[in-house]
Amino acid sequence: MSLDIGGQYASDATGAPVPGDFAAQVEPAFDRLRSALEGVGLGYENVVRLGTFIVDHDPGKLEALGTALHARFGDRLPAQTLSGVASLARPGMLFEVDAVAVRPS
Repeated sequence: MSLDIGGQYASDATGAPVPGDFAAQVEPAFDRLRSALEGVGLGYENVVRLGTFIVDHDPGKLEALGTALHARFGDRLPAQTLSGVASLARPGMLFEVDAVAVRPS
């Protein structure tokens, strides 16, 4: 059975995006993804696909993203689509991640 987890972003307790640059938002967004996975009894090891959305993408942002990905998935990265976008749902959001995870039989 697969589970789709909608867009996760770096937010404070009120849902407002955390201040800071792109790198400051990547880690908290992945932490929120982990919380969503754990909420249904899954973990990063169950993720088979990621969608990442980067506002005003440029290659310099890939280092922060790569560091976050390897810290969580090691050398076994899930399939990923990276989309550069002009903006996201809320002003101040610079990064968003969604995922598809599979529950073992």
